[in-house]
Amino acid sequence: MVHRFNPSSMAPPFSPYSQGVEVPAGARIIYVAGQVGVGPDGTLADGIEEQTAQAFRNIQIVLRERRMELEDLVETRTYMVNPDDIPGYRAGRAKVLKTGDGGPRPAVAMLFVTRLARPEWLIEICAVAAKD
Repeated sequence: MVHRFNPSSMAPPFSPYSQGVEVPAGARIIYVAGQVGVGPDGTLADGIEEQTAQAFRNIQIVLRERRMELEDLVETRTYMVNPDDIPGYRAGRAKVLKTGDGGPRPAVAMLFVTRLARPEWLIEICAVAAKD
């Protein structure tokens, strides 16, 4: 079983995530390529909140293809172009990950870049999932 933890000897996380995630030996691991806010029909979601939600739905689609769920996430790396979009990112993430309801809390990293592969993309999220 994947073990998520936040050591009591350090500051607590700044939002719903885990400071560390331990993956047991023999677990299946999936590395998910960077996902953006483009839906299955090829349309780009409007705004940071909806692009974030769609990127997480895309991650969910990849995981379900191999019989995993969002609860199996152990890490996400988020690339954004605008630091002012953090509240919209958090709202979009909460819609899909249900972080307010005790949903998955993977280890996370967030980086800001000058732009992504396409200028209309506001966010790209890479992920790693593991399951016994």
